Amino acid sequence: MPRRTVLSSSQRTVFEVLPSVPDLLTRYYVLDEDELALISKCRRPRNRLGFALQLCLIKFPGRALRPDDEIPDSLVEFIAEQIEEESEVFCGYADRDQTRREHFKTLIEFFRLSRFGDSHYQEMVRWLTPIAVDNPKSTFLVGATLNELRRRKILHPALTVVERLVAQVKIQADRRVYNEVTGLLSDRHQADLKFWLNPRGEKSQSRLSWIRQPAGRPSPINVILIMEKLAAIRLLGLPSEVLDAVPTIRRKQLAQEGNRIAVHNLRMLNEQRRYTIMTVCLLEIQRSLMDEVVNMHDRIIGSLMRRSQRKQATQLQDDAKNIKTTVNVFSKLGQALIKAREEHLDPWELIEAELSWDDFRATVEAAENLSQPQRFDYLHYVDTSFNQIRRYAPTMLEHFDFRASSGGRDVLTAIDIIRDMNKTGKRKLPDQVPTSFIPKRWQPFIFETDGLNRRYYELCALSELRNRLRSGDVWVPGSRQFEDFNEYLMGPSAFRQLQESREIPVAVETDCTRYISERKELLESQLEEFQRLLRSNDLDTVCLKNGRLSMQPYRGNSVPDEAKQFSRRVYAELPRIKITDLLIEVDQWTGFTEQFTHLRTGQPSQDKESLLSVILSDGINLGLTRMAEASSGASYKQLSWVSDWYVRSECYSRGLAEITNYHHIIPLAGQWGDGSTSSSDGQHFPLGSVGRGLGDVNARYGRDPGVIFYTHISDQYTPFHSQLINATARDATYVLDGLLYHESNLNIEEHYTDTAGFTDHVFALCHLLGFRFAPRIRNIGDVKLYTFGSAKRWADLEPLIGSKIKQKDIENQWEEILRLASSIRLGTVTASLIIRKLASYPRQNKLALAIRELGRLERTLFLLDWVKKPELRSRVQAGLNKGESRNALARAVFFNRLGEVRDRSFESQCYRTSGLNLVVATIILWNTVYLEKAVKKVREEMDVPEEFQSYLSPLGWEHINLTGDYIWNLGQTP
Repeated sequence: MPRRTVLSSSQRTVFEVLPSVPDLLTRYYVLDEDELALISKCRRPRNRLGFALQLCLIKFPGRALRPDDEIPDSLVEFIAEQIEEESEVFCGYADRDQTRREHFKTLIEFFRLSRFGDSHYQEMVRWLTPIAVDNPKSTFLVGATLNELRRRKILHPALTVVERLVAQVKIQADRRVYNEVTGLLSDRHQADLKFWLNPRGEKSQSRLSWIRQPAGRPSPINVILIMEKLAAIRLLGLPSEVLDAVPTIRRKQLAQEGNRIAVHNLRMLNEQRRYTIMTVCLLEIQRSLMDEVVNMHDRIIGSLMRRSQRKQATQLQDDAKNIKTTVNVFSKLGQALIKAREEHLDPWELIEAELSWDDFRATVEAAENLSQPQRFDYLHYVDTSFNQIRRYAPTMLEHFDFRASSGGRDVLTAIDIIRDMNKTGKRKLPDQVPTSFIPKRWQPFIFETDGLNRRYYELCALSELRNRLRSGDVWVPGSRQFEDFNEYLMGPSAFRQLQESREIPVAVETDCTRYISERKELLESQLEEFQRLLRSNDLDTVCLKNGRLSMQPYRGNSVPDEAKQFSRRVYAELPRIKITDLLIEVDQWTGFTEQFTHLRTGQPSQDKESLLSVILSDGINLGLTRMAEASSGASYKQLSWVSDWYVRSECYSRGLAEITNYHHIIPLAGQWGDGSTSSSDGQHFPLGSVGRGLGDVNARYGRDPGVIFYTHISDQYTPFHSQLINATARDATYVLDGLLYHESNLNIEEHYTDTAGFTDHVFALCHLLGFRFAPRIRNIGDVKLYTFGSAKRWADLEPLIGSKIKQKDIENQWEEILRLASSIRLGTVTASLIIRKLASYPRQNKLALAIRELGRLERTLFLLDWVKKPELRSRVQAGLNKGESRNALARAVFFNRLGEVRDRSFESQCYRTSGLNLVVATIILWNTVYLEKAVKKVREEMDVPEEFQSYLSPLGWEHINLTGDYIWNLGQTP
C-alpha cells in the first residue's frame, strides 16, 4: 500500500531544511550556561562540536542528528564559535556510530524528552483533529504538529510519519464537518438538494448548474434573473446556522468545490460529503447574489445618471441654434425700441415691421422654454428612465430586508412607503412622507405646486439608497459587501483583550494623549523650520508667490552616455528565448508551479505542461480554446480541468511570492533597491465581446468600458501584487491591499503613488499600519496645510494653511480608530472595503471625520517633507517610473484579443490579471539572472563603474518570442 503524503517535494523541503540565516540561528541556537557545561564534558574537539550540534538539532527542529544530514556551514560555524572550536573538526565526528547514539541518549536524559510512539500518535490525532476542522491546509497542520511535539518535549518522528498522521486527521476532520452540517439538514432538505442535481423540466441543465452561471452585465432583466435565483435558494430553507458551524477557511474551500465539481461528479460522492458541499456552496452563492443585486442597482443608477448627462449635453447642442435665433429676434426688437424712443416713432409699428405678432408670441414662448432652470440640470432627463428602473426595483425592494443606522433611516422610511405602494397599487404619495433625505439638486423636480412628483421622489429615494448602501448607513443582513459596518470590525471584547495585553497591532503610540503630544510637537517644529527656510530663500526649486506655493518641475537625473552604452552592450549579450522555455527555466529555479495545488487534496499538479499552458493562456490573454490549438498534447477539456482544480487567485499569489523571493536575493536586484520601497499604479485594459457589460466607462480612457489592473511593484522591479478593480474606482482605495496582502518576504516601509492614489483616509491608515505613504503631488499650489494652533502663529505660511486639525474629533474616536486599524491588520476586514465605506460616509459620521483629521495631520507632515527634500521627490519619481515601465512590458505581453479583456465573469477577469502579472514577473526574474551573467562577461572585457549597473532595467522583451506555437520541452534544460 503506498504511503499517504500530504506535502509536495518543495513543501517537504521547507520542513526538512535546517536554519542557516543569522536571525534564525540566533533565535534557535544560542547556548545557555547549562548546555555549555554539558558540552564541555566531551573530551575531543570533534566530539564537543558534534555533541553541540546534536543538542541544537534536538532543540530545533526537535530530532536526532542523522548520518546523512547536510548541516549548513553557517550553522556549524555559529555553534563552533560559541564553544570556541574550529568548524572543520566536525568532519571527523561520529566515525563510530555508537558515539552518536551515546550522545543522543545523554541528550534525551538531559532535556527529559520522550521518543515518539503509538500512544503519542493517537494523542496527536485527538489534539490535531479540531484544529484541522478549522484549517485543513496540510502545511499548517504539519507545522502545528511539529510545534506541539516540541512543546510536549517529544522527539519528532520521520516526516513521513507526520504526513501519515496529518492525512488521517484530515479525513477525520472532514467527517466531523460533514456530520456537523448534515446534522442540521432535515430529510426534506436532503431530498430537495438531490432534486437540484436533476435536469430542470425539458432542459438538460440542472438547477445547481443554473444557479452557478455568471450573473452577466448590469441590466433590469439580469437583476430579475438574480432575484429568481435568490428566491429558489431561499425556498430550500437551508439553515443559516451552517455558516456559523463551518469555519471560514472550510467554507471557502467547500464553496469553491461546489462551484467547480461537475454535477455528474457530485452525484457520485457519498451523501454526507455531497450535501455538505451543496449546502455551503448554495449559502455562499446566496450571499454573493445579494451583493450582485446591490452592485447592479448601483451601476444601473450610475448608468442612468450618465445617460441623462449625455442627453442634457445633446439637448444643449440642439438648443444652441434656437437660442441663437431667439437672441437675434430680441436683438432686432431691442434695436427697434431704441430707434422708436430716439426718433419719437410708434414702437408697435416698428416691431410689426420686423415680425408678426404671432411670431413674436412664439419667440417669447420659446425663450421662456429655453430659460427654464431645469433644462440646465441633467436630472431633468432622469425620469425618462423611470420605467426601466421600475422593471426591477419593486422586486428588489420586496425581497431585500434593508436595515439602517440613524444616517439612513429617512431613506429607509421612504423605501418602506414605496414598497407599500407597490404592494397596494397606489399611485399617489401619502400626505406625510420623509423629505429630509432629498438633496438640494433634486428638490426643484420633486416639490411641485400641487404636491410631490411620485416619479422623481421614487428615483431620488432609489438613488439615495444606492449612496447609503455604499457608505454603510444602510445595509443588507446576510450579504458579504453590504453588511452592517460594525460587522466588519473585530468585536469590542476581542479588542479589549488586545488592549489589556498591550498587543494592539498598530505602528504608533496607542495612548492618545502621548500620541497627539508627540505629533503636535513634530508638526510645530516642522512648520517653524519650513517658515525659516522660506524666509531665507533656502528652498531649492520652491518659493511662495502670491500666497501660493510654486515648485519647479522635476528634472530626472540624466543617464550618462557611457551607462547607456553599457546597457546596450549588456542587453546584446542576452540569449533569445521562447516564452515557454523561459517559464520552464524560472520554474526550475523557483518551483512556482508547486504552489498551484489541487483544491481538494492540496497536492501540486503532476501535469505540469497543462498547468503552464493554463497560466500562459491567462498571461498572454489567449484563452484555453486557442491555447489547446497552439500547444501540443493538451486538449481543451484537459486544460479546462486543470484550470478548474489547480488555478485560483491564492495559487497565483503564492506562486508570485516564490518568484519575488527568489528575485529579492539576486545581487543585481540589490543594485536597484533593497526591497523596502514600492509604488503602485493602475493600467487600463478595454473590455470586449461579452465582457463589455461587466465594465464601466471612465472618460479618462475614452468612451469604451474597461477595467484596471492595479499593480504594486518593488524598487527591485518585482510586481509583487496585482488586483482587478473597476475602471471608475479611485486608486487610493486599493493602496493598502497590496502592502498588506502580498505573500512575499519583502518588507515594504515606504510606498509611492500618483496623485490619484491618495486621500486623507489612506494617509491616516498607512501611518497607523506602519507604512510611510509618499504620493507624488501635482498642483501643489492648491494644497493646504493643517495646524493644531492658529495660523497667525506662522505668519508667512498663513496663506497656505487651510484650517485647524480638530483634535477633539481624534480624541473622542481614538479607540474606534485603533479598533478599525487592528481589524485591517488582523484580516478581519480588507483594507479596500473599509476605505470605500469611509469615503462614502456622509459628513456627520464621527469615525470617518476623525480618521480624516488624522490623515490631514499626516498629509501636512508629508507635504512639509516634500517641499523641503528634493531627494524625496526624486525617490518618488524614480519609483513611479519603474511602475510605468513595467506597464509597457505588461501591455506587450497581453497582446492577444487586441489587448481586450473578454471574459464574462469577474473571477475569470481576476485570473487574467494574476496570470499577466505572474508571467511579467517571470520575465523580470529571467532577465535579471541573465543580465547579471552578461554584466560579469562585459566587465571582464571592459572597465565599467559598478554604479552603472543601477541604470540597467530587467523590463526588456525584444529577445523573448511571445508568439507562435507553445511547445513545452519539460525534459530539457533551457
